Amino acid sequence: MYEIQLFGRLEVRTRGVRLTGDDLGGARARHILALLALHDGLRTTELTDLLWPGTPPADHGAIVEGEMSLLRHQLDPAMTGDSVIAGSNGRYALVAERVRVDVARFDELLAAAAGRTAGRALPPLIAAAALAGRPLLEDVAAPRWAAEARARYRARLVTALLEAGGHALTVGDARNALHLAGRALVLDPGAALAHTIRGAARQALTPSPVARLTA
Repeated sequence: MYEIQLFGRLEVRTRGVRLTGDDLGGARARHILALLALHDGLRTTELTDLLWPGTPPADHGAIVEGEMSLLRHQLDPAMTGDSVIAGSNGRYALVAERVRVDVARFDELLAAAAGRTAGRALPPLIAAAALAGRPLLEDVAAPRWAAEARARYRARLVTALLEAGGHALTVGDARNALHLAGRALVLDPGAALAHTIRGAARQALTPSPVARLTA
């Protein structure tokens, strides 16, 4: 099994080994791995458009094939079996049964929370927020596709934090609601709902005048 981490720095864990940075090959090989982990398969033409926005080199197809070969070797130097990267008819994809990708798990947790009552929705939302504790692909700064993916998951995280904060208030967990709203505001200082949740949580945590007199 290959566990692929996209939140934070790109990292692969397999058979007790951690692979990151140059362990995965050069920058282009790492970008290909990240793109395959973000998408449910990509054609060579799609990879080309993402890797070389504008005018790609004339031999871009051969370059992609070479980088794919390098990446396969880096992921399994002993070539113990079929590669975790499947390729057929000019299309490449990670073998779903052999990988676990954190962004996929994040999306699954958000889906699990949808439509549930506050008490049942809160645990998967908190788990998703914990999973996304660091920015997506923080060591892949330059490509536009990485910045777009980072912004997309940042927005999803803010939404998850706000939903979780609202649910926490509903179940009477004002302290957790305050924490969740605070995280949302760090990511999006203009989030009006986060300010509302934070205000309600602070009010709930402030003893009433009667409680202060009787304390």
